[in-house]
Amino acid sequence: MKHIAWGALDDAAIQSTLLSIAILHVKLALEHSNMTSLPCRKEVIRAEIQRLRMERDRILERKA
Repeated sequence: MKHIAWGALDDAAIQSTLLSIAILHVKLALEHSNMTSLPCRKEVIRAEIQRLRMERDRILERKA
């Protein structure tokens, strides 16, 4: 997977999309770690992070 990721970074559009996914993932992870986040919100966050991972993997698989 690492080799595929490096190859994908040669494409500016893919690089921009992957960066956007990573930024959103980090924001969600930070919100999830916040002690004031409600359990129902944490569940939504986990689902969204899973969706982002699947999107990232789909992009990288398509580039391979």
